[in-house]
Amino acid sequence: MKKAKAPALNPAGFPENLVLIGMFGSGKSTIGRILAQKLRYHFVDVDLLIEGKYRMSLQRVLDKLGMKKFMQMEDRTLQTLQFRRCVISPGGSAVYYPKAMAHLGKLGPRIYLKVPLPDLKKRLPHWHNRGVVRRGGDTLPALFRERAPLFRRHADVTVEATRKSAEKIAAEILKTIRPE
Repeated sequence: MKKAKAPALNPAGFPENLVLIGMFGSGKSTIGRILAQKLRYHFVDVDLLIEGKYRMSLQRVLDKLGMKKFMQMEDRTLQTLQFRRCVISPGGSAVYYPKAMAHLGKLGPRIYLKVPLPDLKKRLPHWHNRGVVRRGGDTLPALFRERAPLFRRHADVTVEATRKSAEKIAAEILKTIRPE
């Protein structure tokens, strides 16, 4: 597990925000809600923000805008986020946007929830209906191969997010970011 670099801290000594990155199905929303509750932060799911803005599912937004315009909109959305005391869960495609990832890194440590491909396959039997940016291919293994190095590159902290409960993963993250 990689340790986080020194982020901006709130008065209690914890990072102002936490940013969970990882493949779709890695547990960002589940673990993010647990972390937010434990820290008394808000939970922000960026996919839900986009769905709320367009008043339709992420897949329908993607179908309506097309891949290129969707990616431009998602990049802009991520670059304009301004939160305090939040656990932020961007979509798995956030790693395609270097400026957005740099901005997210300024908001708080980027915590990579690492899940091996075989586990993702078990968790996501019907992943095609999720509104997934498929820049890296139309198969889960192709997307995984393309995105995994990007997650590793942008991660301030990496946590193995498999074969443990969401509660245990959240506790591991809190231990990693806990002020000394």
